[in-house]
This record gives sequence, structure tokens and C-alpha cells, in this order.
Amino acid sequence: MATGGSRTDTRGWLSRAVAWSDAPPAWSEAVCAAIGLGVAAAVSTGTGDPVAGLFLASGMVLAAVRADTGSRRARLLGILAAQLAGALGLVIGQLTHGHGWGTVAVTTLVALVCGLISPIGKIVSTAAMSLLFLDVTGTGLPSSESWWTPPLLQLTGGCLYSLLVVLSWRVPGAEADPGRRSVAAVYAGIADLVASPVRPGGAEAAVSEAVDAAEDTLLRYQIPVAGRRDSETRWLIALLNAASPLMEAVTVLVRSRSPAPPGLAEAVRLLADAVRSGHRDAAIPPFEGDPTFARPVGDALRVLRGDFWDGPDAVGMPRPLPERAGEAVRTALYSASSWRYGFRLALCIGIASAIVEFQGAPHSLWISATHSFWIPLTVAIVLKPDLGSVFVRALLRALGTVVAAVPTLLLLVVVPRGWAAVPLAAFFGGLIPLLKGRSYAMRAVTVTPVMLYLLDTVSSLPPEELVLARLADTLLGCLIVLVFGYALWPRSWRVRPRERAADALQEIAAYLEEAFTAPDAARSRDRRRIHRSLNVFRARIDRMLAEPPPASRAGAGWRPVVLALGRLVDAVTAAAVRVESGHTPPSPAEVRTIAAELRESAADVRAGRPPRAGEGPPAQGVLRDVVAEIGVVRSILPR
Repeated sequence: MATGGSRTDTRGWLSRAVAWSDAPPAWSEAVCAAIGLGVAAAVSTGTGDPVAGLFLASGMVLAAVRADTGSRRARLLGILAAQLAGALGLVIGQLTHGHGWGTVAVTTLVALVCGLISPIGKIVSTAAMSLLFLDVTGTGLPSSESWWTPPLLQLTGGCLYSLLVVLSWRVPGAEADPGRRSVAAVYAGIADLVASPVRPGGAEAAVSEAVDAAEDTLLRYQIPVAGRRDSETRWLIALLNAASPLMEAVTVLVRSRSPAPPGLAEAVRLLADAVRSGHRDAAIPPFEGDPTFARPVGDALRVLRGDFWDGPDAVGMPRPLPERAGEAVRTALYSASSWRYGFRLALCIGIASAIVEFQGAPHSLWISATHSFWIPLTVAIVLKPDLGSVFVRALLRALGTVVAAVPTLLLLVVVPRGWAAVPLAAFFGGLIPLLKGRSYAMRAVTVTPVMLYLLDTVSSLPPEELVLARLADTLLGCLIVLVFGYALWPRSWRVRPRERAADALQEIAAYLEEAFTAPDAARSRDRRRIHRSLNVFRARIDRMLAEPPPASRAGAGWRPVVLALGRLVDAVTAAAVRVESGHTPPSPAEVRTIAAELRESAADVRAGRPPRAGEGPPAQGVLRDVVAEIGVVRSILPR
């Protein structure tokens, strides 16, 4: 599947930055968060110990804002890792509280370590940020009489939230298992593409992204266990393998601009519904139309009912967890980009911590010294590595805090502290899972009221002074990031599109050389690897589009190239499928000539030379479409 639709995004960079995603609201988790934060507020009020309520709620907030990644077991592991890391951060923060430059040095070192390990993966990234958040919190709050009490309360809050999440999975009508949901999304995307093959729009990109997400869920973030659950993983991987021949057949359909056979979209959609619900014995009639599609649909139906998949294994099984973890750690620690991010984060956190630690600094900057650890917290949140453009995050963090601060202030003034504020805490908590996935701005809008409420319970300041102080903290934290974490590191926001486009052209050349001779499994794996690389390339270009000019203008010139490269991959795939269907295969010399043309174009792109003018190499038969797409790529490459 190509990596994007046919239309170019013409919105301005600011419009793209504040745009909402179409992620479905997580209603069950919203209920869990509302109950959890309500319980924390009730405990705080009932015991008369607001500090205990603050730490109890901190564990729940860490769990609520985590990244939803992988299977349910992986999600529980993510919650556990974040809680343990947060508890360690609280211990370190308390032990270093009030030691001047010693506090700054330790906090900076923690930030460096967190920055180094964050690129390992989403679970580790969330745990690293939890460690840093609560280390900063521990340095900013008064020391407890017992160093172990705050982390124990925080772990209790996290465990309570985890229990609520597990119970929500058992409720009738709860969301499908993430693994089933991710594979079902692949089939649903294929059905959408079949329903409109002449004008696919964004359906091609949706299928490619759905396959990436399913592979991540089943392979990258899977925790293998013996027994029934391992059997279900094998079943889902077999279904994902069965989707590959169907995707290749649909690729030919889309490229031919022909209408789909009647009933095909409905049959694939019924498959998606059965996978999502886990109904292996669903009464789905076989598709009896065009044999090109009847065969892969029939194979998928047999796998759905539990038959062994004897086709090409393009997905494979999850590697052992220690092997995957070791590879991820080595990749992160030996990566120059990981060290750059670690130093950026450490520099910004060190500056923010120094401002907070020395009492004269906040006053000279017109900032309240009460709980001004919000400054390094803002730095850590904005610089989290997997949430998009740092410039956009800093802007949206500031805007989101301003937008959320006014209504929160009104509620804090109107609602008195005590039992009347318990429903308020529940309401604020429930907003986090509902809106955190919509956009980065909405994440700031939802987390800000919770944090302001929690700080209000332990602060001696009137609500209006507290809110104004936190606004000043946020703006200063965002300014630190923009200057010391963004402007000083131009390499961090440059995508280097020429190198990525050249790499893609070389990969496509290798794919072309083996498309007509390699086994089906190898061809499918290589096709998926190229599409995944193009999806990453497109995501990087989208980040450029969200930057202010001139980066957004440069990105606008490269996005059509990414789309054209995706169509070129699909043209090669369609040619291979046509040969399997009985068309005359191209000669090896013809394939070598076109592959050499692609490699020459890659060298030109990498060197910054204009693409060679004139027509491409002569081609007949199934490769004619491939040569035409090469010409399109060359014609739209930025000069």
C-alpha cells in the first residue's frame, strides 16, 4: 500500500499543529481515572493529609498519561515500570532536597540518564519520564519524616489504578483485546480501500499504518507466555500473514483503477468484525467472485477458523523478550541521536533546576518560589522524545496551560476545599484518558487542571496566586526549552530528506531485483520493510510541516515525493502479482537496467544534483508502469 493519499495537505503549520486526531475516546479508562482520582481526593480529605493524597494521586496520573502500547500484558508492564521508576525518582528527589548545587547536579544526571534510555521504546520512555518527573517533584516538596512513605503512597495509587483497569477489561462490552483490534484494523482498512479503489484517498496510508501498528503490537511489544494466550498470538500472526496476499491483490486493483468485484468489501469487513470480536466460528459466507480475490479471502477465512497457515510467513514470531530488550538498549546507547537528546534534556533540566533551587532567582524573574518545581516539570514534558516537534510542543504546552488555567481557577475559587472538591478531582481525572490522544494541546489542557487541583490542596497560596504562579512557571519552562533545547540544536529538527529519499530509492531497487525471483515470504517482508521506512519518512516530513517556516516550506516540497515513492513500491508489487497470475515475466537484463536507473537517481538525490532529464529506460509488459512511476518521482524531486 502506498504511504499516503493523493491530495496534499495545504494547511498552515499552526493549523496542523493544533489539529485533532481521530483517535476514539477511551471511555473505560476515563471511568477508571475518575474513580481513582476521586478516591485519592477522598482519602486526602478524610485523613486530613493533603500531601498523602498528592502522592497517592501521582501514581494514578502516571498510569493515566502513559502510552497505550502493545497487548494488555505489555500495557500492565508499562504501568508497573512507570510506577517503579517514579518511586525511585521520589526517593532520589527527597534525598537530594535542599542541597543547592548538589541537588542541581543530581537532577541533571538523572535527566541525562533518562534522555539516554528514552529512545529505547515507549514503555522505557514513559518509565524514564516518570523517574524524572517524580525526582523533580521530590526535590520541590518538603521532605517527609519517613523517606519511604511518599513512594509507598505513589505505588499504592498506581496499583489501585492498575486494578481498576484490569477490572474494566472484564466488564461485558469492554474494548477488544489490543492484538485482535490491531489485526482487525488491517482487514477493515483493506475493506475501506476495496470500497473505493478508483479514488482511495487516505485509505492506502491507513492500511500501511495499521499493518505497522499490528506488527508492533504482536511482535515488538508482545510478552510471550505459554498456554492459551500464546496460541492466540500465533492465531493473530497467522491472520496478519493471511492479509498480505490480499493486500497485494488489492494493490493491483487500485493501480488498475478498476471497480472492485461485488461483495468483496463486505466479505473483508465481516472478516474484520470477526477478528475484532474473537469469533472464530463466525458464519461468514465464502467470497465466490474473481479468483484473484477469492483465494486470499478463503485462506483468511480458514485461518480465522483455526486452520494452520501454510502460506508465506512474512511476519514471524516474537523474538525472546531479553533478546529484544538487549538489542534496543544497545541501539540506544550507541546512537549519537540518543546522546544528543540526553545532553539537550540534561542542559534544560539543569538550567530549570538551578532557577528553582536558588531562592533569589525565581523572585528576580517575578516567579513565586512556592512549588516552582513546575518549571523543570514543564521542561521534561515538552522535551519528551516521542510526541512530535519540540517547537510545536512548547507552543501548545503554553497555549494549553493558558486555556486550562482560567476555567480551573474559576472552579478552584467557587468549589471550597474539602468533600465538595472530590467530584471535581474525579471530573478532572476522567478528562485525561478521554482527550490525551486528541492532540498535544489537549494533553496539556487535561493534565493542567489535575496538577493545579493537587497543588492547591497542599499550597498556602490563594487559588488565583497559585494559578498565576503556575502560568509563569510554564511560560518560563517553555522558553528554556525553545532556547536551550531547540534553537541551540538545529540538527535535532532537521529531517535530512535527501538522505532518506536516497535510501528509499536504493531499497526499492533491491526490491525490484528480487520481486520476480525471491520466495513470496521474502518479497512480502521486504515490501513491508520499505513501507514501514516510508511511513517513518512521512511522519518526519509531517513534523517538518508542523514547524514554522522555512522548515514547513521545505517539508511541503518533499511530501509528494514520499507519496510517489509509495506508489513506486506498489507498482513493483503489482508487476510481481501480475507475473504470478500468468503474465510474461520481465527479462533479468530489463530488471537490472531499471534497478541501475533507480540507484543512479539515489546517488543524484544524495549528492544534491538535479535528477537526470529525459525519459527513463525502455520497458515493456509488466514493468511499463514501474518506469512511469520512476519518471514521476524524478519529475517532482525538489531541485
